[in-house]
Amino acid sequence: MAEPSNKTILLMDMEGSGGRRDSEQAVIHRMLYAVLHETLSAAAIEPTEYRSEDRGDGVFVLVDPSVPKPSLLRSLLTTTPERLVSTNRLAAEGARIRLRIVVHTGEVALDEFGAVGADLVHAFRLLEATALRKQLAGASEPSVLCVSDAVYRGVVRHAHPGVRPEHFHPLAADSKEGASLTAWYHDSSRQHIRTAETEHSTDETPAPTPTPTSAPAPVPVPALHTHTGNFFFGTASIAGDSVAGDKHIGTGAPARRRSGEGSGQ
Repeated sequence: MAEPSNKTILLMDMEGSGGRRDSEQAVIHRMLYAVLHETLSAAAIEPTEYRSEDRGDGVFVLVDPSVPKPSLLRSLLTTTPERLVSTNRLAAEGARIRLRIVVHTGEVALDEFGAVGADLVHAFRLLEATALRKQLAGASEPSVLCVSDAVYRGVVRHAHPGVRPEHFHPLAADSKEGASLTAWYHDSSRQHIRTAETEHSTDETPAPTPTPTSAPAPVPVPALHTHTGNFFFGTASIAGDSVAGDKHIGTGAPARRRSGEGSGQ
């Protein structure tokens, strides 16, 4: 058996390709490869840095580990859907394509028959997951990107430029072996809240509207009011910062008039 080596595993599969006529199959097959090559080119991946195998209604690509994964993810999040939109706009209804896309990383062995390895099987289990098919069926975009938990934790969660972890949401995929596989699919229409302790997803809910605080209690301050020479002592209740008008609201007994005051003497 050939010795395995680490690869980035990229899988693409067309939605509903089995129901197309042969003439449409030929068209969408060419469209798939046009989208793939433009995606790899936008990620600055040279032809010598990847190996692809045709799967009839899809394709899988093994990319050398020297290629930065963030650049591939950025291209899959931007170039791929943009290329699909422009291509589908010019195509007849029966020749439009939508893609499920999976990115994983792991050990893959190559021999004269092709590629083998448990990590490659893991990637295909994610590609065929019912949950991922449902995400594409309900999406407005022509593609949905799913990354394995290994790629999420090793790359996505570190928030490299153009890769926003809050736009990735957990997805559980059943495998034929009976174990549930954890993955993350991209949906920029909503966000999830991450914490340092857990990467579990929850729908983001708006913060509660602050309850208006009651006005500060009136502060009693001494007040002095004069009227026709008499001094009245009392209190004025002033609330807030601005003082306008006559704030005297309380009176007491008049003070004794001093000799000579108010008599004109």
